[in-house]
Amino acid sequence: MNPTNSIWPNKRSLRIIFSLLMIECLMFMISGVGYQQLQGDRFFSIGVDPIYWIVFGLKIPQTILAHSWLGLIINTSMIILLLAFIFNPFNNKMAIVLCILMFLYYITLTGYLTHRNFQAGFCWIFVPFLFKKEMNRYLAFEATRYFLLFFYVSAAFLKIYDGALQHTGLFSQYLQNQFTPYHLEMNTGFRTSLNVYFVNHPSLTYVLYTISVVLESIVLIGFFTKKFDRWLAIVIFLFHITNWVIMDIAPIGQIAFIGILFINRQVQCAGADPMKSPPILNSRQ
Repeated sequence: MNPTNSIWPNKRSLRIIFSLLMIECLMFMISGVGYQQLQGDRFFSIGVDPIYWIVFGLKIPQTILAHSWLGLIINTSMIILLLAFIFNPFNNKMAIVLCILMFLYYITLTGYLTHRNFQAGFCWIFVPFLFKKEMNRYLAFEATRYFLLFFYVSAAFLKIYDGALQHTGLFSQYLQNQFTPYHLEMNTGFRTSLNVYFVNHPSLTYVLYTISVVLESIVLIGFFTKKFDRWLAIVIFLFHITNWVIMDIAPIGQIAFIGILFINRQVQCAGADPMKSPPILNSRQ
C-alpha cells in the first residue's frame, strides 16, 4: 500500500493531538468538575437545547451523579479508552464510544454548572474518526474543519450584527459581570486587579474587544484557502489565551480540537483531489 496516498502519512501528529485531549480531560477532573465532584448536586439548568431535554429526560446525568462509583467508573473508562485511542487513532469503534462519553460528560458539566464556560471541542474532535471507510473519514474531517472555522466566524458575525462594537462601555460591563464572584469573595489577586483596571478604563477595553472580534473574523480566510491553517490556529490560540487572562474563560476542552488545523496540510497533501482518486488510509503505519 502506497503511504503517499494515505490521508495521514503517520500517526504521530494524531497521537500528539489526542495526548493533548487526554491532558485536557485530566485537567477537568483535577480542577474539581469530574463526575465525582459533581456527585450529589441536584440542581441543573438544561436551557433551550432539545438534546439536553432528551438526555436529562432519560435521567442519564442524574443517575450517574446519584452513584459515585458509577461516575468513577465512567471517568476512569474515558482515560483508559483515550490512552488506547492514542495508540490506535483509526479504531472507529473506540472513537464512537469516546464521542458518546465525551458528549454526555459535556452535557452533564454544562447542565449542572448552569453556564457554558466550557468548550465542546473535546467532543467534536472525534467526528472524523467515527467512520471506517476512508472517503467518509476524509469528508468528515473536511466537515469538522469547516465547523471549527464557522464556530469562530459566526461568533464575530453575531457581535457585529448585534451592534456590540457600537457601544464602547459594553465590554467593561461584561468584565464586571464576569468577575462578580471574585469581588464577592474579596479576591485581591492579579486577575481581579486587572479586571478592576479594565472596568475603570472602558476605552481600553473597547479596543481589546474590537481586537478580539478582528481575530475571530480573520478565521474567515480559512473558508477560501487552507494555506494559512496553522496561522489561523495560532490566531485562535491567541484569542483564547487573552480571553482566559481577561475574562477567566479557559480554553480547556478546545485546545486539541484547534490542533486539527495543524495537521490539515498533511491531510490535504495526502488526500488531494479525493473525488478522482479516493484516499487510502493505511492504519498499520
